[in-house]
Amino acid sequence: MNLKEAINWLETRPRFKDKVSLKKMFDLSERLGNPQHAFKSIHITGTNGKGSTAHFLSNILRENYRVGLFTSPYILKFNERLQINNEMISDQKLLTLITRMKEFIIPYEKEIDDKFTFFELLTMISFIYFKEEKVDYAIIEVGIGGKLDSTNIITPILAIITSLGKDHQKQLGNSLKSILINKLGIVKKNVPLITAVNNYHHLIAEVVKNNNTSVTYLTNNDFKLKSSLPLKFSFKGMTFEPKMQGLYQLTNAGLAVTAALKIAPNLSSSTIVKGINNSYNPGRFEIVRKEPYLILDGAHNIEAMKVLTKTVRKLFKKAKVTVLFACMEDKPFKDMVRIIKRMANKIVLTEIAYHRSLKTIDQKVNYPKYQDPRLAFNTLVNNLKADEVLIITGSLYFVSFIKNEFF
Repeated sequence: MNLKEAINWLETRPRFKDKVSLKKMFDLSERLGNPQHAFKSIHITGTNGKGSTAHFLSNILRENYRVGLFTSPYILKFNERLQINNEMISDQKLLTLITRMKEFIIPYEKEIDDKFTFFELLTMISFIYFKEEKVDYAIIEVGIGGKLDSTNIITPILAIITSLGKDHQKQLGNSLKSILINKLGIVKKNVPLITAVNNYHHLIAEVVKNNNTSVTYLTNNDFKLKSSLPLKFSFKGMTFEPKMQGLYQLTNAGLAVTAALKIAPNLSSSTIVKGINNSYNPGRFEIVRKEPYLILDGAHNIEAMKVLTKTVRKLFKKAKVTVLFACMEDKPFKDMVRIIKRMANKIVLTEIAYHRSLKTIDQKVNYPKYQDPRLAFNTLVNNLKADEVLIITGSLYFVSFIKNEFF
């Protein structure tokens, strides 16, 4: 089995299964020697901002520690999901771990008469990888929600909830309260919580009290914005000029700085500033070209699209903005387009060859439609003037496709 075949085996596993508990994951972990106990972990959930916060925190801590990073999805290469000190897992190591997992899991599934999902197995592979590579810390990004997420068999030293919005309602419920309750499932006994969720304080306080722990809130008042583009801001007496653009990165960076200081209070300001400024997470307000501006942003739900729209309207007040949009079929297409109209002079719809992609040709809306995303992109770029802006958005899968094809 080569690496392509190994990844294909993993990716063709079931994607979602209804859960009532994590007993199956705990049992699997015990059979494999509880690898998640071999390192200190930081658990991150939230509707948006998980990946950027995780990358910021990893980049700060790696100056002094060996830091594992488990995130999803990937933009350019599958190996991005598992990193240590900003280095992706090697092809050979990834192949070895998937092969070992396959050899173990096939007879084990027969034994228990049940199947494991793609994400359950990938989560366990990440724990094994971080154990074998002897990381000091592992930053673990939740897949969906928190309470019943496969990653929630860890006992972290710190929990982070980045944001709250409506996404994955099928799994998490239709109300913000039910979604937050699910995300608060990562809070455990004596594990401090850091969050930028600034509503439902009574609910958060109750969970924190029941777990004999504390909560630290971040608000917009904690930051001083000095420049929107390029981004420059101050926080906790330090001034940051991150490579990662977009106004929403203030909160993500602030969460990471707060977490880093809680984990390692003696970190120098220079280490923290360097970590934030040099962080990179592709597909998040990523400016891939200027004059004209071409921007890739993986906003894939209502809350993320609102934040993207706010950023674009602030940064490009006088420019003509075109949005090339594609999303997955389980996303609120009409609501997202309605938000995009606030920032875009022109909206163009397309789709990608992916089983979850929404078929734009079937949508009864009065916007230009392209079944071929390459043709859509080339057509728009070729007609773009130097003072105009093109935003590619709607899905990280779509952003990944465009980045792989053209950049």
